[in-house]
Amino acid sequence: MAMNFLRMRTSCLAWAVLFALGGTAQADGGAPSTAPSTQTTTQGTNAAVEQRLREELRALMSELVESGAFGDRSPREISLAVDSPAQRVSNLGLLVDSARDHRDGLHVLAVTPGGGAERMGLRAGDVVTALNGTRLGGTGNAASVLRQTVDGLPNGSPLAFEVRRDGHTQTFSGTLSSIELPAMHLTIGGGTPVAAVDPPAASAATQGCGRISDFDVAPRQQHLHGAKVLSIDDELPGPTGSKSYQVPAGRHVLKISEQIEPRYLPFNDRLRNAGPGPRSKTIEVEVAPNTTLFVAARLNDDKRTEWRDGAYWDPVVWRTTSETCN
Repeated sequence: MAMNFLRMRTSCLAWAVLFALGGTAQADGGAPSTAPSTQTTTQGTNAAVEQRLREELRALMSELVESGAFGDRSPREISLAVDSPAQRVSNLGLLVDSARDHRDGLHVLAVTPGGGAERMGLRAGDVVTALNGTRLGGTGNAASVLRQTVDGLPNGSPLAFEVRRDGHTQTFSGTLSSIELPAMHLTIGGGTPVAAVDPPAASAATQGCGRISDFDVAPRQQHLHGAKVLSIDDELPGPTGSKSYQVPAGRHVLKISEQIEPRYLPFNDRLRNAGPGPRSKTIEVEVAPNTTLFVAARLNDDKRTEWRDGAYWDPVVWRTTSETCN
């Protein structure tokens, strides 16, 4: 539990800081500038971001050590790597009560000042009953439905919240605003000595490497859904709980399970798991150096009812992004 807490807190901090770094790097990667003042400003921005990162990480680590998050381990025994792919993030600035009974909708606990939800007119105490026609009341996972609906929309999409306030139903509209976050790699602690690296890992470093990710940001409007990497070349991927797996560049065989939400299927889970129709399939992929492949489960709309032989879905690589791999 403590280590999961550390991963979550460190990941949030590093994402925020590395996004600023990523933006700067992207600006530097364009056409060369001959203006010394621009270069000086960029260098100053990098230095300021790096200083902020150091200060906030120091404060975070102090808090975690004092709270006993690492147990009784000595600093030399602490080793943690946080690795996340580039991803699109949509922040509505909406805090809902995900633990409450959802029969009447999602109860809004707070909105972020200046955030999208506040600009649309939502406020604490509202009960969100639908988004873009998708009902949220009467479901046991309304918060998840809300998140999946938003994640499946492209940036700039219209949003229409149906809200019950003071006994009356109102509609609040706006536009979805999302940002692209860069990939993150953060290492805390000593790490493994170079001499102890296994031969396969050393070979990967020499030949180049890439990543395979099952982080679920697949667009539902394109019939793409969540998937889980069960094995890579007949071996369990690691580390446990990760959504991105580093592999040597080259060809790999993946075993994938579909994670399609039941509301998208015309049959129940009993039929879904019965008979020879597997919820896991294999796919062969080619990973180029310094790339990340995102896998998903494609729902075959014309075979949606064919659960017996698993024809209703196929594993696919739906997105490839450039990401430095060390």
